Amino acid sequence: MWAAVLKGVKAFTMLKNKSTQNLGKKIMIALLSPVIAFVFLVGGIFSDGINFNHNLIFDLFNGVPVSITGMESNQIAFIHEIEGMIPILNQKIDTENIGFAEGESVDAYLVKGFYIGIMFSNQQFHLTEENVDDWMQCYIEPSENGTGEKEEHNETKKHPVNDTAIIFSLMEHNMNLALNQDTKELMLKVVEGLRGGAGTSGTVTTLSKEQIEKLIENLPEDTSELRKQIVIQAADAVGKIPYYWGGAASYPGYDGNDFGKPVAPDEAGRGLKGMDCSHFVDWVYWTVMNNNLGNTNTTGQIAQCVKISPSELKPGDLAFLMEGGTSTHVGIYAGKNDKGEAVWIHENAGDNNVSMNTVSYWNLYCRLNIMKDR
Repeated sequence: MWAAVLKGVKAFTMLKNKSTQNLGKKIMIALLSPVIAFVFLVGGIFSDGINFNHNLIFDLFNGVPVSITGMESNQIAFIHEIEGMIPILNQKIDTENIGFAEGESVDAYLVKGFYIGIMFSNQQFHLTEENVDDWMQCYIEPSENGTGEKEEHNETKKHPVNDTAIIFSLMEHNMNLALNQDTKELMLKVVEGLRGGAGTSGTVTTLSKEQIEKLIENLPEDTSELRKQIVIQAADAVGKIPYYWGGAASYPGYDGNDFGKPVAPDEAGRGLKGMDCSHFVDWVYWTVMNNNLGNTNTTGQIAQCVKISPSELKPGDLAFLMEGGTSTHVGIYAGKNDKGEAVWIHENAGDNNVSMNTVSYWNLYCRLNIMKDR
């Protein structure tokens, strides 16, 4: 069954005609059960050029009300159940974080992403006010007394668990669950998508000349030529430079960098020469402005920026994902699509290449000092 669903998803996402996509989507939903249909909605990417559809997963995760137009009553109840639990999980996460050692925190992507994932699975598990605390304990390091707390010199200290295998084991124990492999894979896929993976991010991994021109046409009229060139350079790299952890350019532009050439695998086994997210940003600015920002990482880039609000973003500005006080990802703002959604270009580990999408997980927005008044 799952193989058929995934095959259908892949087939429809490859269709170019938007009306055909929508027709195919309706047919698939009519044929599948409500829960499987929702999985299809989560996994399928129905986009036309750079006009990305906002994703159901991100709306649920971020507490954005989901449009229920056209849904059946049982589907509406299903969505509302998840929407009602997300604020409770947010509150529980905040409460648990107070008791952690300095700099540590529960991974909200795991807590909420796994909940959303299991709800869309064939093992659909319902959280309630009675069992939500047990769910939270799955993300806290167990102690000898089983409370998730450790007594050290009369001080209570807690530590989060980020190892998914341990979390699954705690889940089976705390929640009396026997998770099957399909359920685990779906839960992991949801979290991957929330972090920027290809499965649920509305990702485009190739861009034609016409699509790049359309992207530039959508920029505000007062966008400077310099900022346009930054967006053009970033967009031109979509699908052309593999993701490689720690990888950096040796030169501006493409010549001499040997992007895509086989090299010794990185820590995740990726074997093609490329860059990671921060060095991609360095390379774009190096290519356009002859300034590689010191060939630095995300921390170094933030040190060269002033913080701005999302409403102040200009094409070419940067956004970072901060987790537990640490920057873990960076993307380049490329304006908005026809739907008014912010478009981002970034070297994306989930896609193993430079990609463009409308992910909304950024929580720090910055403008490089060299871009002030430009």
